[in-house]
Amino acid sequence: MIKFVQCVRRNPRLSKQEFGDHWTEYCKQIRAIADASNGRRCVFSRSLAVEQNLEIIQERGTKAPYDGMVEVWWERGNDIVAFLDSGSGDKLIDDLRRAQEAFMDLPNCTFFFASEEE
Repeated sequence: MIKFVQCVRRNPRLSKQEFGDHWTEYCKQIRAIADASNGRRCVFSRSLAVEQNLEIIQERGTKAPYDGMVEVWWERGNDIVAFLDSGSGDKLIDDLRRAQEAFMDLPNCTFFFASEEE
């Protein structure tokens, strides 16, 4: 399995509510790309505002949690490569990038491909 992971920080100019509104629409865009590229699974997560997160930061000296996380799985890496190379998803990808610029703090986000191991 190949996985694309996005660890997202909200643009500091946006409130958490505004981020949430963008996030909901963004997840729909990601799902459309996953469907068009034979993605097997999509998972969308948002961090919780709980005291335990603050405790971890203080005890371990970590950074604040990401505001959201996206994971998209493909059975084979060739599925996403073929989709990207075909040009059939260019509009979807362009729209996604515009959405990212509108609500993410891109320099403080992390996007990467990974292989899932059991």
